[in-house]
Amino acid sequence: MIGEKKWSPNKIWALGMICFMFGLTMIIMLLGDQSISLVSFFFLITALVALYFPWEFLLIQIILASGLTFLILYEHTHRLTLLQWLLYTFVYLFIGIAVNREIDAIRQIQRHETEMSALSDISTSLTKTLDLCDLTNQVVDQIFSLFQADGCTIYLMEDEEKSLRVISARESQSDPDILTSILNNHPRVGFGLVGWIAATGEAVLSGDAEHDPRAIHIPGTPYDDESVMGIPLKLEGETFGVLWIYTLSLNAFSKDDLQLAQIFANQVSVALANARLYEHVRCLSETDSLTGLLNSRSLTDLTERAINHAQTTKGKVSLLFIDCDNFKGINDHFGHPVGDQYLRFFAKLLLETVREGDAVVRYAGDEFVILLPKTPLEAAVSIAERLLETTRVRIMENNPLLQTTISVGLAVYPLHAMTAEELIKHADDALYCSKRNGKNQLSIYDPKSKGISNLSS
Repeated sequence: MIGEKKWSPNKIWALGMICFMFGLTMIIMLLGDQSISLVSFFFLITALVALYFPWEFLLIQIILASGLTFLILYEHTHRLTLLQWLLYTFVYLFIGIAVNREIDAIRQIQRHETEMSALSDISTSLTKTLDLCDLTNQVVDQIFSLFQADGCTIYLMEDEEKSLRVISARESQSDPDILTSILNNHPRVGFGLVGWIAATGEAVLSGDAEHDPRAIHIPGTPYDDESVMGIPLKLEGETFGVLWIYTLSLNAFSKDDLQLAQIFANQVSVALANARLYEHVRCLSETDSLTGLLNSRSLTDLTERAINHAQTTKGKVSLLFIDCDNFKGINDHFGHPVGDQYLRFFAKLLLETVREGDAVVRYAGDEFVILLPKTPLEAAVSIAERLLETTRVRIMENNPLLQTTISVGLAVYPLHAMTAEELIKHADDALYCSKRNGKNQLSIYDPKSKGISNLSS
């Protein structure tokens, strides 16, 4: 699926210990009854193994080594030496298992304390931000820290809960092509492991995700050994997303890991729900209810950000202030409902005119603003003139008799202004120059005469 196969330090250490102990066993077999001096050393190594590996590994190691030695030395070894060997085998076997269990219990307690402390820290940090981007970055950081993960993806429902989209993704290999494939992946609810989790609301623990019958391979990612945990993100019992965690080795996650991930996901669900609600409320507060455009509350912030970027890149920022000529006459002649209908039509026309990255704002009434980042004076003039011409010839579909013109004012950073407030004000000054000079035209702010320079079209 993602990334490259790798050996963990524990696996390398285990393989080394296996080779060493069987090598020592072979030496003991070759020395015969003279090997009794190596027995204590053999079981010292066994005790070290008990500290770091599961007791099952210890049991298999001792039984294999002792059994093999017994079979080889039975005919050629003094009975007392053989009995000593067997006695050492059983004594150290039980000692090793006891030590192993005790060490494992201590580690479980330490791990539990560490996890609870981490969850407490996570809970505190997640409540400190309502910004969705910052929040998801924090979640991914904590996932990598808690589970030594190689990747994490957060999915949210979309399209009336028929598919999921990625809102955050990270993978340890930092391959841009792989990351692009993940970001562009939109799992369908009910299909693949992620879709299965979204559809059933049940968590998934898979030690070999690539061969899981429920899995669907992500196009553009390699085939690798991969362990995954997938946890549904829920609010009031309803699944609204999926937290996906993976590492590039087989059977890497335990049931304890899954339990911890579920506790973590519960905290993430609440934090994400709050952040999404905040984003929705903020969007409503910055959006004009009639046209769906941004409203004037967001204009200064957007302009400041565009200017800050322009300062860094030594670029230009242009701003068009637009007013619908004789709009009051439309309301008086056709009524306010038709006037509102025309404003929606005009907002759509503006959106069709601008480029990707430009911002269209309904400032107030029939006044609109177009913010043009990375746009010098000449390009802004071309856009304004095209908009003037389009407005003259376009008519509203539901009322072919309704047609009007616009007046436009233009100011450019840093040619006409150095701050966001100045840029907005000077474009507004230029607009009123157009209106005073007969409307249906573009005026460019003139610092010397404060908006008297105009271009008729």
